[in-house]
Amino acid sequence: MTSKQSFVSTALRYAYLHGFASSPFSTKGVQLSQWFRNDLNITLDLPDLVIPSFRKQCLSTMVNHIEKKIIKSNSTWIFIGSSFGGLVSTLVTQRQPKLIHSLVLLAPALNPLELWTSKINVEQWKKDGFMNFFNQNTQRDEFIDYGFLLDLQTYSSYPVVTTCPITIIHGIHDDVVPIQASREYMKKIRLLNKHSISLIEVDDDHYLRKDETLNTIKKVIRDFH
Repeated sequence: MTSKQSFVSTALRYAYLHGFASSPFSTKGVQLSQWFRNDLNITLDLPDLVIPSFRKQCLSTMVNHIEKKIIKSNSTWIFIGSSFGGLVSTLVTQRQPKLIHSLVLLAPALNPLELWTSKINVEQWKKDGFMNFFNQNTQRDEFIDYGFLLDLQTYSSYPVVTTCPITIIHGIHDDVVPIQASREYMKKIRLLNKHSISLIEVDDDHYLRKDETLNTIKKVIRDFH
């Protein structure tokens, strides 16, 4: 049974938090924004997490940016967090639990340090002070400073959220953030979070672009609406 929650305000808003090296106007962000507007008659907030720049971005800056936004909003929020945006969603919820109604996490990168260090030559990155990374928004390689990793190292994997309902939708063919990460997260929060929590495993990859998957995402959002 889902526990009742009390919030500091009555206005309910939705935000889509995009993945790393992506943008608010990614395919999924645009699709969801159009659906919110046309079917739900709601504006979906699309904050940009690439701040202050692609090269200088870091997790702390992203979390601080979203935290300030929701504090100023006089609203409670449903976060739809994709990949790295899912991680940001959980960390903001830990800081401002009374402002978060629920989380919908799409292939969330909840163990980021493990993911990064398993795929990148960290010693070379440290030596150079920067590395090339493909920016999906500009469609070209751009620099990311080593400070991104130093900042990431200050965070623990699998940030536990106990204060709101959580639904995770994750593709079984995800080779960017393997689904085992979401399975592990469910194990960690199952006995701690007394709200409704669920992991929906779908026949899709990391980008969750199949029509059937998109319909599943919409259904989850409608259930919260």
